[in-house]
Amino acid sequence: MRQIITVATMKGGSGKSTIASCLAVHWHLTGRAPTIIDADPQRSIARLALRERALGGVPVIEDATPEAWKTAQNLAAAGRPIIIDTPGFRSQSTLACIAAADFLLVPVKASPLDIDRMLDTLNSLLDDAGGRRPTFRCVLTQTTRDSVIAKHIRAELVEAGFPVLTSEMTNRVAYPEAGLWGATPSLISWNGLAAREIAAIASEVDGIVGIKQAA
Repeated sequence: MRQIITVATMKGGSGKSTIASCLAVHWHLTGRAPTIIDADPQRSIARLALRERALGGVPVIEDATPEAWKTAQNLAAAGRPIIIDTPGFRSQSTLACIAAADFLLVPVKASPLDIDRMLDTLNSLLDDAGGRRPTFRCVLTQTTRDSVIAKHIRAELVEAGFPVLTSEMTNRVAYPEAGLWGATPSLISWNGLAAREIAAIASEVDGIVGIKQAA
């Protein structure tokens, strides 16, 4: 059972913190006991956890130091799934967290500018992360249903050899609205469209990593 999931990208605004928090809350609500490590100096998830809904009680540990990966390993030793939200830029902390990961999730915003940057940097990022490539998947974010752009970007990623999750994170107002309360869509409306797409992404990731049930 693999337990450390690192969420990383080299392009800001790709939904990195959103997908990390959404997955953590989903697994928390389905009986897992995840912990988020906010290794991003912007503290996006830590700030969410201070709002009214406090991410439903998911523990958030701030560690934006180059030693964040050690924090993750120490916590994972207790048998709990760990999700690391990394800085949105190339750094020693990002590379170390990727190297320590059992699974790497790479959000890719559905825009031509983002795909160019992704294709230029992803191999380099993986190669520089310590020699061991973790299992990884890209996930398309901020997509529009049945859009030509999303289909084209998915095809480009696959052609370049980057595996992509079947499920996508659609551009929905439910995400920022939930964030106003320190929540995710799963906490606001479990059967809503956004919550269901989070569940689909979580199911795919869970099928790869095998997130443990809470003891």
